[in-house]
Amino acid sequence: MDKKQFITLLTSAQREYKNRIPIANFVLQNPDWIQLILERMFDVNDKNSVFSARILELTCKEELMVILPYIDEFVQLIPRLKLDGSIRASAKIIELLCIEYFITFNTIYRDSLKNSHLEQFTESCFDWMITDKAIAIQAHSMYALYLLGFKVDWIHTELIETINKH
Repeated sequence: MDKKQFITLLTSAQREYKNRIPIANFVLQNPDWIQLILERMFDVNDKNSVFSARILELTCKEELMVILPYIDEFVQLIPRLKLDGSIRASAKIIELLCIEYFITFNTIYRDSLKNSHLEQFTESCFDWMITDKAIAIQAHSMYALYLLGFKVDWIHTELIETINKH
């Protein structure tokens, strides 16, 4: 499959969840396509970027390690996101990464995720908590922040204050 065919495949996955599953499975078998998915997500004003984000989320839910070679690009992308669908998918991926880091204590994730990554997760999740974002975005952000609070003392206090204000 070439780049043009893959982009067509990504945009055809828009409508129904069941159509996205085979594409996510294709990406699992061909993880090099994650680079193109991230590139498409960088087009933050294009509604089609949301579908790329959803494919990335489904892929990560199945095999989270596929994001690790691209973690720097993903973290760089997070603060630029504008569309709720892309933000929700990214918040879920952040939540999954935090679960691996803080709950399962998986050394692969602990070695791959740098403090700068965790700091960006914290900043983005708080931004999503204090702005008018969908409940799913805030729920994923809240849980990620709860877990991040075990590494950084002030996060739990700030999270409680943020929840009480909003």
